[in-house]
Amino acid sequence: MGSTSKSFTAAVILQLEAAGKLSIDDPIGKWLPEYPAWKDVTIRHLLDMTSGIPTYSETEWMSKAWADEPIRAFTLKELADVAYPSASHQLPVSKGYFYSNTNYVLAGMIAEKATGKSFRDLVHGLVIEPHGLTSTFYEASTYPEPVIKRLSHGYFENEACSEYQPNCKETWNAPIIGRDMRKASTSWMQSAGGAVSNARDVDRWMRAVFGGKVVPAKQQKEWMELISTKTGEPIETVSADDPGGFALGLGRKILGDIGAQWFYLGESLGYRTLYVWFDDQDLMITVQTNSQPPEDTDKLHEAISALYEIVKKPKAD
Repeated sequence: MGSTSKSFTAAVILQLEAAGKLSIDDPIGKWLPEYPAWKDVTIRHLLDMTSGIPTYSETEWMSKAWADEPIRAFTLKELADVAYPSASHQLPVSKGYFYSNTNYVLAGMIAEKATGKSFRDLVHGLVIEPHGLTSTFYEASTYPEPVIKRLSHGYFENEACSEYQPNCKETWNAPIIGRDMRKASTSWMQSAGGAVSNARDVDRWMRAVFGGKVVPAKQQKEWMELISTKTGEPIETVSADDPGGFALGLGRKILGDIGAQWFYLGESLGYRTLYVWFDDQDLMITVQTNSQPPEDTDKLHEAISALYEIVKKPKAD
């Protein structure tokens, strides 16, 4: 699933809010005082990507780990610590909207702190089991062999340089280009996108999310509130002048000729999942691939458009 399973993290946090365990307006300092530089950032800022916190997954440290330690079991804290500023380590701080996997790692840590349970158990108990996702799996480390046997082989082919790789001539990820990532650990993603699923279950889950079947009405409203990916400010909806919006682990964008839709493209090393929710037609299209190619060869959105033309429903008069 890659980052399409950031919706699992949002669901867990919002269900904990509904149960009175936390508020999405709580600051990080209340739950994770070991990160004083981020103490005033709220959980809401984490989930809508306006925290300003750098992303650990674009660092040279992460690229080396992918290449040299493909089955390493990372902890959430190890991942968050990579992005935390120190006297000898400073990653760029952003303003407004900035897509950072560290945000969702921190949200997972807060969920564990608020409940005393592992994030793995929270996902199973609050997402996978109650919604009948029988082909969906979430583990904090490597997946067991019965799950791996069900996976397609997945190949990393992306030659793009890292966000934090200035004057790049060769990507830090060069050693893994062409590598089959099927047996690699997904622990580097965890609450930022570590779930495994098939297209049918992604469809089932996202229909539950958009249908208001996961959290109470108050939390549903919070879940769908958009900020502009251009300005980082709240917006009612997307428009021609401001075509991209991000909610809590959900995206909305004007997608060419098919207009403004809810969607998400999740990427992991060797796999991608893209869904588009056509709410006015009660239509969900989900596409999965077993490769992560260079951006200029990406055809997933064209595939969605072609499938939409095949299956679209006529509007009622």
